[in-house]
Amino acid sequence: MHGKTQTEFPLPQSLLQVRLLCLLKSSNVPPPEELGELETYSQALADYIRGIQTAWQDGKVGQGLDLIGNAFEIFHSGEEIDRLYLELALRYPPVGLRTGEDIASTNPIPSHLYMYWDCNPPEEIRDNIRYHQELLGTRFTIFDRDSAAKWLYDHYGREISEIFRKVRHPAEGADLLRLYVIMANGGWWLDADLRIRSLDAWKKLTTGSIKECHLFTTHNYVLHNDFFGAAPSNAIVSNAAMMALVNTFEHCGLYIAFKTGPGVLNRAVSRAIYNALQSHRPLCDLQIDDQHRFHETIEEYEVSYKHLGSSWHSA
Repeated sequence: MHGKTQTEFPLPQSLLQVRLLCLLKSSNVPPPEELGELETYSQALADYIRGIQTAWQDGKVGQGLDLIGNAFEIFHSGEEIDRLYLELALRYPPVGLRTGEDIASTNPIPSHLYMYWDCNPPEEIRDNIRYHQELLGTRFTIFDRDSAAKWLYDHYGREISEIFRKVRHPAEGADLLRLYVIMANGGWWLDADLRIRSLDAWKKLTTGSIKECHLFTTHNYVLHNDFFGAAPSNAIVSNAAMMALVNTFEHCGLYIAFKTGPGVLNRAVSRAIYNALQSHRPLCDLQIDDQHRFHETIEEYEVSYKHLGSSWHSA
């Protein structure tokens, strides 16, 4: 049905790579002639499909990662390629995401928790804020919209502060804030509708995190941006902050999770993995734990505003 021209959207290469990926997911072999056709449109897309095939069907994960290379760069941040790339990297010991646990960073993550609610939090969020204030005392900072804009103005200048105030959706502003706060101060970020399970859980996390950046992945390899930690000036968080700002200007209508949310963390990690593979050095300063480890520290609880169509926004 597609005319196979570069003026007809979706582009033929987009549909073809989706078809071939679906064949791989169903344990079928992509037809060589279709892979060849995809290569005429985009070498990077063909390398992506061949890399996934090599890893999944031939069991050669390292070779698959090499074939994929940095093909993720032709996609928007947060698209499926970032998740599949991370999944492969976690299965490949030389990347170092599951090795080197005893090597402590010389730039540790500060034991401080940050949180945000734009304005007028409902009672259940006020209770959660009080809970963390009592739990952590001076090691906890809560921002609202005004204090966040002032903090950004003081630390990054007028332009970033104004971008924060003018974003299309409050979630985008919260996403920008978390990246810039952790990039400047280091520490841990937690959404206001999540809570640390206990002081013991907090101590276990903060004393056990010996890397410069500590992330958690969901079961389908989307990195959590609702809870993560990093040291000041961490390269991965800095790259994610840059990506979020670029997306804000160049892809203003992009899905928020891809534009400023978890997608920019996934893309920053994809870049870090690619550079580690290119330099043949493991990512010793990055720790990525799974959803089970996330739930050992973090409790997700029901909040009524999510069921009321309210405009409240946590971060």
